[in-house]
Amino acid sequence: MSNLIHGDKNIQNSSNAENIQKMSIDLSKVYHCQTGILTPFDLFEHALYIIVHLSNEDDSKVMEACRNLSEFRENLSQAHQPCRLEATLGFGYSKTQQWLSRANVPFPKALLEFIRKQGPTGKTMPSTGGDLLVHIRSNRKDLCFELGRQFCQSIPDTSITQLDDTFGYAYMSSKTNGLSQDFTGFEDGNENPKNDEQRAKAALIGEDEDESIHVGGSYALTQKWKHNLIKWNELSVDEQANVFGRTKGEDSKKIRPKIPTSHISRTDLKENEKDIKVVRQSLPYGDMKEQGLFFISYASNPRKHEKQLNSMLGMENGIYDRLMDFSTPITGNYWFIPSINLLRNIFKLTTKF
Repeated sequence: MSNLIHGDKNIQNSSNAENIQKMSIDLSKVYHCQTGILTPFDLFEHALYIIVHLSNEDDSKVMEACRNLSEFRENLSQAHQPCRLEATLGFGYSKTQQWLSRANVPFPKALLEFIRKQGPTGKTMPSTGGDLLVHIRSNRKDLCFELGRQFCQSIPDTSITQLDDTFGYAYMSSKTNGLSQDFTGFEDGNENPKNDEQRAKAALIGEDEDESIHVGGSYALTQKWKHNLIKWNELSVDEQANVFGRTKGEDSKKIRPKIPTSHISRTDLKENEKDIKVVRQSLPYGDMKEQGLFFISYASNPRKHEKQLNSMLGMENGIYDRLMDFSTPITGNYWFIPSINLLRNIFKLTTKF
């Protein structure tokens, strides 16, 4: 009986992965965006976040590796059906300048360079840079690994000065709301827009925001947050809820009135009387020695991220996000995420990315 039940679950998981893969491809076609930006969470999701720092050696071979990323992904997907496998490619500030200038493409109007931040209370957010970001999502960790391996090993060693890779995975996922918990016991992504159109508006560069070749592109923020779970778990459930500004559990509710130091108060912001919306695709990472959250968020304009980070540090009023007493950012960078049309232009692609 247990084998039959296990088999049914495998069939269900495979079918769900196949449906998500189809959804991702359809969204990419409609919004001219890379797969993985808008796709909702999978209850069984794995992710691999790769950040590559490059030298000036063999740049043409680096470009060839980026050009082949979609082919690597497509070959793996075809060989292991049914599965879900998505890859999003991003460029750091300097690499965006270099490659877009070479392709005679205008620099994206809103792109910011991530600068180290320090708030008035001494809380800091480091800037650790990077030239390439690859965000891989799948229902299988082995496929995340294999796609990452093929991509990284296609770049010459002389081209890489530093390579950082972090595996994330869904943890205690909720069938009720479709979200993964962080190790703190709270979910990341509660405030994500609910439908495709809303997510696209929050995450993607619109027609009235930049040149047509950038429409469907995005701006990403990555930060690796290291948790102090021993300190965190010394708090009562009510104290933890006050830190986040929402109750714990699948039916989580915002605490009213807002607590000024809560994570919700510092990040749930408005601009011109409108809610600031981004699309978070973060997952927890860790082992028995270190645990945390790999935060990745996609936005139509990086000023959204900038406003949220400054608020967390208390830049304007000295009130910082109390979550930073229990979790510390150890990396940080902004990324330009090219549209499908721009990737085809830069890498002279004739096939889908």
